[in-house]
Amino acid sequence: MDQWITGVPGRTPGHVIFVENPEHAAYAKTLAGEGSTILVLNGDKADAGIVPVTGTFNAAGEELLVDGTLSLEIQDYVAIPFVNLVGVTVVRITTEEDWQAFFDDAEEAIRSGNFVQQLTEVNAVLAERGLLSGAVRDNRLLTRLHITWDGSVRTGPYGTKIGRVGDSLPDIRVRGLSLRPESAVASVFYPWDIQDSLEAKPWIPRYLAALDAWKFIPREDRINTSLVGFGTSFYGATLEDGLPPADAPFILKSAAEQTLLDTKTGRLFKLGTDAAAIIEAVSNVGDIKAAARAVAPALKVSAGVAEGAARAVVTHFEQLGISILGAR
Repeated sequence: MDQWITGVPGRTPGHVIFVENPEHAAYAKTLAGEGSTILVLNGDKADAGIVPVTGTFNAAGEELLVDGTLSLEIQDYVAIPFVNLVGVTVVRITTEEDWQAFFDDAEEAIRSGNFVQQLTEVNAVLAERGLLSGAVRDNRLLTRLHITWDGSVRTGPYGTKIGRVGDSLPDIRVRGLSLRPESAVASVFYPWDIQDSLEAKPWIPRYLAALDAWKFIPREDRINTSLVGFGTSFYGATLEDGLPPADAPFILKSAAEQTLLDTKTGRLFKLGTDAAAIIEAVSNVGDIKAAARAVAPALKVSAGVAEGAARAVVTHFEQLGISILGAR
């Protein structure tokens, strides 16, 4: 379900196919590869080749029940700050207002460190994550397919039409080759500048990673905690200096201490102020020598001394299996 909602590949070995009309379940099986999952709305519970789903996915406030066990509430992005998340909630970005609100909230978080609380909750699933993070660049992967009630085959629940029931998988793949990433939301809202807007904000993947980072922080500690790089810096960095890659560790700052959070493993490491400043600079700049020049004034040392300290810090965490630089 996560792969169908987010468009991020790798959750299943094959692709995920959502079928609105149970009469199309047999056709969906012809598209399924090894490891694929077929979700069928009001599907036959006795059919071992599918996962039955009940409810609706295209109305805010409604619910989907997957395989009789997983309940998903559907909410529009613009409504999410006003909703109490009781269970797993799919946060859709489908309208122009949704997109504008998303970009506004991301920019506010970068500027001030204020995040929409609901988006930081464990049970919030932000839809179209593959598009937002740039994880999907090759439409040949067909991470997900969506077969509408009338038999149209789309690239996702709100995606571009690339076929009809009866079309072969190779033909569907060919039609997907020329699609831009934003085709994932083409059937509900297709502003040609979505991808341009994302490319103009290369820090969006880091913002998305920050939403995940909050989920590691106990709720009672959040009020006194800030994420370095979002409204706060140890050495006076600005957005123009860049932000770390999405997978780089985060520095948590509270009144009493600084902590390094590795979201890949959930490990936490206490840091001194100078080490925190060095890690921030190295993660931002991506080069130890340049980072040393940037952080030296804050440390009140020469660039040479700062470089030696930076190399020592980076090496220390490399030995612990953590890359301060992240994947660049």
